[in-house]
Amino acid sequence: MVIIVGMSLFLVSPAVAGGAELIGPPGPVAQGEVIQLLVKGVKDGDRVKGVWREQPIEFFKLGEEEYFSLLGIDMRLSPGVYPLEVQVDSPVNSLETSSTSVKVVKKDYGVQRLTLPEKMVALDPATLKRVRKEAAKFSELWYKHTPKRYWHGNFVRPVPGRLSTPFGLGRILNGEPRSPHSGVDLRAKSGEPVRAANGGRIVLVGDFYFHGTAVVIDHGWGLYSMYFHLSKATVSEGDLVGKNYVIGLAGSTGRATGPHLHWGIRLGGARVDPFALMRVTTE
Repeated sequence: MVIIVGMSLFLVSPAVAGGAELIGPPGPVAQGEVIQLLVKGVKDGDRVKGVWREQPIEFFKLGEEEYFSLLGIDMRLSPGVYPLEVQVDSPVNSLETSSTSVKVVKKDYGVQRLTLPEKMVALDPATLKRVRKEAAKFSELWYKHTPKRYWHGNFVRPVPGRLSTPFGLGRILNGEPRSPHSGVDLRAKSGEPVRAANGGRIVLVGDFYFHGTAVVIDHGWGLYSMYFHLSKATVSEGDLVGKNYVIGLAGSTGRATGPHLHWGIRLGGARVDPFALMRVTTE
């Protein structure tokens, strides 16, 4: 049985509880991608949950007898085959489990060579200490799974400007290899409104060495979006915002050579292409 959901093709795995069917990717998935999971045939009163790489996968009701979820493939996840387990807890059949696997393949995102002022690349001890502290603050967020789902429908671009630096691009700064680009850079004029890609709660607002003025939105169930290099944040931690709500103004704060917006997505801790998220979410 083959089902098309949006623009993605899915194959049906063996039945789980009470005849429910798990629909997953039909073939290999590239690093940095987002995939859809669908469980069909879920009866009233059943609960659906999943586990992938020891991380929980949350499902929400999509339609009659259907539950849906998103799974992020980290941009640096080693190629290989990874087991995926979905459980349906049914009052009638108790707990039933269906296991399948996801084959992850390498994707070549290319390499970018940049030359920056040496003080922006070779950090002094005090700055390095600050950077490490800031990185830990971000890392604390990514594996927190808020039980409430704030996002609905499609994810949208936070600014309309064209792509200037794509996701996954390898970075060589002043001749030294650095971490790859874990988001996308979008062109934006200084002071241009930056909008929330979807509904969520503001969980981090601050000024950071690399990211400048930054805002992070928790969309629920392990899905976060990031907005960096803002000239100004117009929200506070704890605020609830809707899709397209103005959360700040574009700028060039932090380590930036000019005004633009760095937009990043974390899904279950995985660094994924924001445009991949847009491709698999629909109105």
